[in-house]
Amino acid sequence: MNIGQLFASFSSLRPARWQRHPLLAGTRTEARTLLVTGATGFIGRHLCRHLIASGDRVIVLTRNRRRADDLYGPHVSVCTSLYEIESTTCIDAIVNLAGEPIFDRAWSKRRREVLIESRLDITQKLIDLIARLDRKPEVLISASAVGYYGVRGDEELTEAHRGQTVFQSQLCQVWELAAQRAEAYGVRVCRLRFGVVLGKDGGALPQQALAARCGACTVMGGGDQWLSWIHIKDAVRLIEHCVAHDAISGAVNATAPAPVRQHEFAKTLGEVFGPGLTLRVPANLLRFALGERAQLLVDGQRVIPMYAECSGFEFQYPQLGGALGDLYGQPAPEPADVLYDALCPVCDTEMRTYCRLATRNGRAWRFDDVSLRTDLIASYRLDLATARKRVYVLSKAGEMLSGMDALNAVWSGLPGWRVLAWVLRLPVVKPAAAAFYDFVLAPIIWHWNQRRRAIRATQEDGVLSGERIV
Repeated sequence: MNIGQLFASFSSLRPARWQRHPLLAGTRTEARTLLVTGATGFIGRHLCRHLIASGDRVIVLTRNRRRADDLYGPHVSVCTSLYEIESTTCIDAIVNLAGEPIFDRAWSKRRREVLIESRLDITQKLIDLIARLDRKPEVLISASAVGYYGVRGDEELTEAHRGQTVFQSQLCQVWELAAQRAEAYGVRVCRLRFGVVLGKDGGALPQQALAARCGACTVMGGGDQWLSWIHIKDAVRLIEHCVAHDAISGAVNATAPAPVRQHEFAKTLGEVFGPGLTLRVPANLLRFALGERAQLLVDGQRVIPMYAECSGFEFQYPQLGGALGDLYGQPAPEPADVLYDALCPVCDTEMRTYCRLATRNGRAWRFDDVSLRTDLIASYRLDLATARKRVYVLSKAGEMLSGMDALNAVWSGLPGWRVLAWVLRLPVVKPAAAAFYDFVLAPIIWHWNQRRRAIRATQEDGVLSGERIV
C-alpha cells in the first residue's frame, strides 16, 4: 500500500462532522417542519443545529448533498432540487439564506449579475414551490443585509428608511422585492436585514480575532464609520422569533441595539485578548485593492433594530463586550462524563492516568468504557463502532464534545496539562491539532487495534485447532 492509499484509508475512517460535533435532537409536542436554503453556510449551520436541538424537522436544500450529510447526517432531510419536494408536503416555514458570497470577488459587471441572479433565482424557485404546495407555508424568512440602506454616515437607520442607488443597496432591494411575491399566496414574509454576524466559525470575525490574539487590532479606514453587528446566537433566535410570531412581517433589522464605530470595535476586541498594537488600513488603500467592495469596510451603517425590540424580542447580547466575551472569553467546558474505548490499551492507559489525576484534584468526573454507555451515545444517533474511534466528553452544561475538543476539556481541568490545553485552543493551532487527531492519530490507533485484534483472533483459532488435533 502506497502513502496515498494509506492516507485515503485513514481519511475514510474520519467520522462525519455531525459525529465529531454530536447533536442531541430535541422533542417538541407540535414539531414544525422548516425548509432551509443556505443550510451549509455560516448562519445556516447554526440555525439548523438550533432547530434540530429544539425538536423541529428540517429539510435542507443544497447543491452539495455530501456536505449536508457530513454536517447533519440523519438529523435532516436533504434535497438538491425543490422539485424533489412533493406538493403534499407540509412545510410550516421557509428560511432562505442562499446567495453567492458578496465579498470574495471583484464587482465586475458579470459578477454583479451573478450576485443578483443567484438571489433572484433561488427566491423565484421558492415562490414556485409555494405556488404548487397544497398547504402553503405560514411564513417566508428571506435574508437581506444592512447594505440595503447604502451610505448614510451617522444617521440612525430604522426599517422605515429607504434604500439608495449604490450597488449593495440595489442588490438588497431587488432581493427583498422578489421575496415579497410570496405574499400573493397568503404567505407572511419577513425580510431580515443582517448586520455583521459575529461567530467563531464564520464571517469576518475569526480573521480579526486572530490578528488581535497576535497583538494587532485592525482598524479599517478612518475608524469613525459605524458597524452594525449581531451575535450568531441572537441572529438564530431572531429568525425563530420571526417564525413564531404571526404579527411580524416586512423588514426587520437583524442587528444588536448598540452599533459601534469601527475603532470602538477594534478596541473592544483588543480588550478581550489583551493589550496590543492598533493597525490602521487607509481607506484609499482599501479602495485601490478592493474597488467598490471597499464600501463594505469604510462606509458603515448605524442601524437600530426598532421592529425586533417593539415585537418583544430580547437580545441576549445587546452590547459588543458581552458578545465578544461569550465568543472568546469563556473557560473550557467542565467534563461530567468521559467516554473511551477501554479495549484499546493506549486509550485505557491514558484515561486511567487522567482519572487518577482528576480524583487527586477533586474532580468528580466519570470515566466509562463507551460500550457501557450505548444508551447515551444512541441518543446522539451514534453507533458503537463509530464511538469507539474517538474520545467523547459530556460536559456539565450538557454539550457533547469529541476528539481533540474532548481531550482539551479534560486537559484544561488537570494541573500540569493546562498550558497544553491553552496552546491547543489558539486559532492557528486548534484546527491543525484537530486535523492531526482526525486524519492521523485516531486512524493509526484504530488500525493498530484492528490489527492487534486480528492477530489475537488468529492465534486463538490456532490454539483451538491444535486442541482439536490433539
